[in-house]
Amino acid sequence: MCYCGGGISPILTPVTVLDQHYSEIGTCLVIVDRDSQLVLASYGRLPFKVSDGLVGRDWRDALAIPADSTAVVSQAIAAGISAALPPLIVGAGSDGDFLMAGLVAPQPWHGSDAVLMFLRPLHSPWGLQVEQHVGQEDIVAVLGVDRLEFSPAWGVPETDGLMMELRVGLQQILRDEDWLGLPEGSTIAVILRGLDPEAALDVSRALASHLHQFLAGCTGGAQYARACIGLSQRLEGQTALSALVAANGALLQAQAGSEERIRFSSPWDPLAQAARALSATGAFRDASVDQQQRKFLADLVALPAPPRRLADYAAQVLELILAQSGLAGAVLFHFAHDGKPDCLAAAGIAGRELGPMSLNRLPKTVQGTLRQLEVQKLEAGEPSLPENLGLCLLRSGGQLQGGLLLINREQPAFQPCAGALQHLATMLAHGRQNSQPAKEPATPQVPAPREMEKGIQGYVLDNMEGAIDQAMFLARVNMPVAVVGERGTGKYYVAQVVHGASEGDPDGLVRLDCRAFRTRGEAWTTISRELQQGDGRTLVFKSPQLLHMETQGRLARQLATRTASDEGGSHYLARNRYIGLFPTPLATLVERQELDPRLASVFAGYPIQVPPLRERPRAVLRWAHKILDQESTQQDRRISGFTPDAEQALLRHRWPGNISEMREMIRAAVERTDKEWVTPVDLGLFVGISADGLAAQTPDKRPFLSAHPEDHAEPAGYAPSVQEELRLALGQALAVSLETEVLRPLGAWLDDELIEAALDRCGGNSRGASEYLQTRNRNIGRWLPRIKAREAEREGSLLWQESRRLVREWVMESTPPDKPPQEVAQEMLLSLVLQQCDGISVADRAKIMGVSTPTYQKRVKQLLEDV
Repeated sequence: MCYCGGGISPILTPVTVLDQHYSEIGTCLVIVDRDSQLVLASYGRLPFKVSDGLVGRDWRDALAIPADSTAVVSQAIAAGISAALPPLIVGAGSDGDFLMAGLVAPQPWHGSDAVLMFLRPLHSPWGLQVEQHVGQEDIVAVLGVDRLEFSPAWGVPETDGLMMELRVGLQQILRDEDWLGLPEGSTIAVILRGLDPEAALDVSRALASHLHQFLAGCTGGAQYARACIGLSQRLEGQTALSALVAANGALLQAQAGSEERIRFSSPWDPLAQAARALSATGAFRDASVDQQQRKFLADLVALPAPPRRLADYAAQVLELILAQSGLAGAVLFHFAHDGKPDCLAAAGIAGRELGPMSLNRLPKTVQGTLRQLEVQKLEAGEPSLPENLGLCLLRSGGQLQGGLLLINREQPAFQPCAGALQHLATMLAHGRQNSQPAKEPATPQVPAPREMEKGIQGYVLDNMEGAIDQAMFLARVNMPVAVVGERGTGKYYVAQVVHGASEGDPDGLVRLDCRAFRTRGEAWTTISRELQQGDGRTLVFKSPQLLHMETQGRLARQLATRTASDEGGSHYLARNRYIGLFPTPLATLVERQELDPRLASVFAGYPIQVPPLRERPRAVLRWAHKILDQESTQQDRRISGFTPDAEQALLRHRWPGNISEMREMIRAAVERTDKEWVTPVDLGLFVGISADGLAAQTPDKRPFLSAHPEDHAEPAGYAPSVQEELRLALGQALAVSLETEVLRPLGAWLDDELIEAALDRCGGNSRGASEYLQTRNRNIGRWLPRIKAREAEREGSLLWQESRRLVREWVMESTPPDKPPQEVAQEMLLSLVLQQCDGISVADRAKIMGVSTPTYQKRVKQLLEDV
C-alpha cells in the first residue's frame, strides 16, 4: 500500500491495487456471501464483458455459468469447504463461451460468512477450433491415461513421450474424417464424425483395446497405467464447448471408478465431481468450521448411551440443546407402533431457569403441532409450522424414529447439524431396542429377490468386447480367421460380427458343421461345393479338427492357394471369407495330432481368443436374466427372476459349458418349476449357498507356515476329455445312489440322454439321429414314448444333472464314433457298477442298469470277454 504525506495515495487505493494485481496475473477473484449467494466484491478481469458489473448479483447469473456446470461451486459454497474447481463454462450467452477453473475457499469478508472464488482461464486442446471442428451430432471423445507413477526416473517429459506414442497408434485406427488432437498432459481429444452413439461406442472399444495392448507392454512409471475414454454427443442447441466439457467430465468419472473404461456423459457427472472435490484432502479439510456446532456434537456424543429409560437420556439431550442460543424450549419425541408421536421429554426456559415441562404446560401451538406429526403424514411431506417452531426429523436405518421440535426465542436460532441429528436418531433406535423385553436373537436379513432385467438386446456387453474389437479389425482384412474358445462361449457370434462388419451378403453366412459329416466323401463333396459357389459369402467351419486328416490337408491346400483342381484343370475359388471355430488353441490341437499343421497355419495369422464365461463374472447375471426372459416368454410363463441365493449360485458356478450350459440349465429350470421365482433347487446349483441363507464365505487361503500338501496337480497342458469327466460324474451319481439306498435306473437314463442329445444335434431329424447312434430309424420312434415317460424323473434328480450336461456336451462336440455311442456309454456305466456294487444283489445291479437280470448278466459276460 502506498502513502502520500500522511495518508493513502489518491492514485493507488487498496481496491485499485488488488484489481490491478489480479488483472496482471490473469485471475479474477470473486467474493460470494454464503447465505445470500450474492457477489460482495470482485477483482481482476473476466474474459467477457459484464455491463452491469458483478457486485450485488447472484454469482451464477453474474458469471453466466450454465445450470449444469454449477454443482461443484454450489456444493462448496453450501458446505463452506475449500475445493478445486473443474473446468467451468462462463460467459454463456455473451459473445462466446469461455472456459475457466480455479479454487473456492471459505473466508470471512468484512463480517460476512463468505467464500473466495479464484478463477483462471483455460485453453482448449492445441489446434482445436471448438466451434469449427465440433459439428452438430458429432461425438467428442477425450482419451485419458491414469495410474501413472511419477518417480525420479518418470515425470512429465516421459508422460509426454508416452502420449505421443499412443497418438501414433490411434492414427492407424481412426478414419480420415475424424479429428485427432495433440496430447494435452495425459489426455488426447478426438472428434468422431458421422457416427451414432452405438457406432461411437464400437469405435471407442477399438481405441481402448489398442491402448490397453500398448500399455500392457509398458514399464517404469507406466507399468500400471490404464486408459479410459469419456464421450459426449453435441446435441441440437448445445454449444460445442459444452460437449467438450461434458466429455472431459465423463472421462474424469470413468477414471474415478474401477470398472467402467468407456463412459458417455451423464447429467449426474457434475454431482459426482462435487463429491470428489469436497473430499479430495481426506482428513485435512480446509473448511469453514462452526465452533458452536462442533462443540455441541462433541458434547452430545459424550453423553452416556441411553439407559433402560429413554426419558432420562432425552432429558439430558434437551438440557444440552437449550444451552445453545436463540431457543426458548424443545420437545423430543419418538413414534409409537401406531405411528403417532410419544413425548419422551419436554423442557423450556423460564426467565433464566431451565427446567422440565409437562405436555399440558406447553404452548397450545406446540401441542397442536405435535398432534399433527404422524408418520404417514410426514412421509408424504413435512407440515407447515408456525414461524416460531422448527422441526428436525430423526431417521435411522431408513425409518422415522422420532423428531425434535424446537421453540425459537429469537432469530437466528440454533438448530443441530445433520451429524448430531443422525447420532440422536441412532441412539433413540438403540434405546428403544434396549427398553423392550428380550427376544430371541434376530436372524440375519435375507436379501429380497430383485426383478429380472428384461429386454436385453443383442450380445451382453462384458470383457468379451476385446474379441469383438479384434473381429471388427479383422473384418477389413481378407484372410482366414481362427476363433478359439470353449463350447458355448459365443464363437459363432464372433463369426457373425466379422461377416457383418465386412459388409457381406446378409444371407451369405454359411455354417459348415464338421461334426455332422458321416464320411470323408460326404465331407469333401459338401466343402468343395461351398468353396466354389458365389462371392461375398463367409464360410464358417465349425470344429474342422474333426475332419479326417486327408480332408484337412486338401482343405488347407485350397485355402492357402485360393485355387481348386479338378478334371477341368485349376481355377480360382470364389471370393469368400473363411472362419474356423476351434475349441482349444491351434498349437494344442496340432500337438495332439488332431489338426493338420498345414490347416493350422492357414488359420493361425490372427486368432481371436474368446474368454470362457467364468472369466467374465460381470456378464453372468446379465446372461442369466436374458436367457430367463427368453425361455419364460417362449414357454408362456410368468417368472419374475432369480432368488438371491440362486443368483449367488450362478455367480459361484464355474460354467464349464459356458452360455450353452447356462441356457440348458435355465430352460430345464423353467420347465421344472411352477413358481414365480427360480431357486437353486430348480437350477440344481448349490455352490456358494449356506444354510442361513447368506452367501457362503470363500475359504481362506492356506496360512503361509502351514504344511505344504503333496502336489497332485495334473501335468501342464492336460485337460480331461468329456468322456473322462462323464465317467467321473456317473461314478459320483452311482455312489450317492448306493449311499442313500435309493437305486435309480441310471443305465436307462443314460440311454435317454444320448437319444435326446442326438436328436438335438440333428435338429430333431430322427434319420440323422439314427445314423449318429448307428441304429435303425424306426427305433427312435419306438424309444421316444418311454423316454418322455422317464423325463420328469430324470429332470427331478439333482444327482443326475451333471451327467446329463456332459452327455449332451459329448454328443454335440464329437464326430460320429466308430462304435455306437449307446454301447460306449453302457460299457462305461457297467464297469463302474462292477467296481462299486459288490454289496448289492444282481437284481439291484440290473435295476441300476435299467435292464432285466438276464440282460444284465449277458452284458457282464460280453464285457469280461472283451477285456
